[in-house]
Amino acid sequence: MKLTPATRTAAIMLLIFLVWLIAYPVARTLPDATFNDPFEKVFNGLNVLFTALAFGGVVIGLLLQVEQTGEARREEIERSIFELFQAFTSLEFQHVKDSSFRALLAAVKDRDYAQFLASRLFVVEQLALPAGSLGILRELHDAKRGMSDEELVHADRADRLMLDNMLNFFAMLAQRKSSATVIKHCDFAYDWWRPVLWMLGQLQQERYQASPQIQTYCKNQLITVTLVALDQVYGHTPLGTREEVWDYVTTHPKLLAFGLDPRFAQR
Repeated sequence: MKLTPATRTAAIMLLIFLVWLIAYPVARTLPDATFNDPFEKVFNGLNVLFTALAFGGVVIGLLLQVEQTGEARREEIERSIFELFQAFTSLEFQHVKDSSFRALLAAVKDRDYAQFLASRLFVVEQLALPAGSLGILRELHDAKRGMSDEELVHADRADRLMLDNMLNFFAMLAQRKSSATVIKHCDFAYDWWRPVLWMLGQLQQERYQASPQIQTYCKNQLITVTLVALDQVYGHTPLGTREEVWDYVTTHPKLLAFGLDPRFAQR
């Protein structure tokens, strides 16, 4: 049977204690002159040695316990990431991803809708759905083409609620950056989401910085905080300034293929 480090440490401590415990009755059976000088110094030295070893065993045991606690914590993080990966790849979550990406694609194609979408991430100073965006919403989803304007507004709200779930998913993933190796080996399709999320995150950040009212009433974590953490995990070049973000967004091949609104370049 293979002994764990804690079991081995306990065995060593027990052996030291037994040796120390036996030493006294053994010494009592010996003649009185046995431990006179120079043997008395030897015996005292051994007594100190065993005491030190016993204390060392206690310290080692505590260190091993700390190490085992850290290992258990790492295993818990890896298990939670695996559970996130299972959720991300499940059929139920596919609806969340599809709805979220529809909302983000509408933002890519129409800057007015993108500004509307960013405003809806705050509880104050929310913009109304632009009337000019309705055509794009119908274009991106066959199920919306026969809807009235009122029905389309409700359908768009449902998609945006799914986007909230998607943003929360990536925020939770960013909190696991202490287990970056595990995250990097799970395909969360971050490269696909990164450009559209940086576009939305930058618009959200600009609204936050420009509005004292939003800064007063809105304390939720900004999307850019999540993205900075995930970029570090996945090894992407950091986007530190506003100009770097918009250069990345407006030149990204995938966003150009999606039909990026040319007005994003007018900044």
